[in-house]
Amino acid sequence: MGDKIIKLKDKTFVLSIPEARILEAVDKVAVALTRDYSDKNPVFVIVLNGAFVFAADLLRQLHFDYEIDFTKVSSYCGDSSTGCITDQLSVTTSLEGRHVVIIEDMVDSGFTMKYLKEKMANENPASLEICVFAIKPGKVAVPDLNVKYVGMEMEDAFIVGYGFDYDGAGRSYRDIYEIINNA
Repeated sequence: MGDKIIKLKDKTFVLSIPEARILEAVDKVAVALTRDYSDKNPVFVIVLNGAFVFAADLLRQLHFDYEIDFTKVSSYCGDSSTGCITDQLSVTTSLEGRHVVIIEDMVDSGFTMKYLKEKMANENPASLEICVFAIKPGKVAVPDLNVKYVGMEMEDAFIVGYGFDYDGAGRSYRDIYEIINNA
């Protein structure tokens, strides 16, 4: 287990979720994806940058044929969402007729995921599902988002570690840390 308290730039964070609990959540999602997709050769679309750690851990546990692609959108600056979604990298794989699973680190408001789901649905996939490491159910503002695969639910707190960052810092921690001051 890592440090109990870390400091990144002007913020202090306390250990919230240890690596062992994180890996249990990943295992749970891997079992569900194996059950649902082992005979479908799905396309897993990984949302960069945050989801890369979760996706790497998750996909190494899947022992069936699949393809991966990447997309990158941005709605955050520092520790808050700007509310404006911008495309930075688009999927290059044809999704038409394919079983597609979007892999994301976190759903909080749901607006970014709604945007991605609508964009990918325009390519007429055979199916389109959402897989996230964590969801903040109290923050989801998009009705009927239908996130099928969820590693864990979280309270509304700003976190770093396990791919989550504060303005680019803190992604490399194996544990998840929650902000304790927001000065």
